[in-house]
Amino acid sequence: MEAGYVILNLKPGAKKDFIAKVKNVKAAKEVKIVIGIFDAVVKIEAETIEDLQKVYLNQIDEIEGIINSRLHIVACPRTRK
Repeated sequence: MEAGYVILNLKPGAKKDFIAKVKNVKAAKEVKIVIGIFDAVVKIEAETIEDLQKVYLNQIDEIEGIINSRLHIVACPRTRK
């Protein structure tokens, strides 16, 4: 199982709708609104890195209200739990 984190900047007022929509993405295991440079962090899990990329590009990055997003793939197997 591979894991990754999507960090996002959202349009003002889009946080509530974004959370509702990202919770419908099966691979999304956690979603958190954060304070700082970014507005939200989503943990995703999939069988392969390619599957992570597909979830990110075809499901999460297509959600309305996103200004900017980046996928960060967990590199160290010990931290994937």
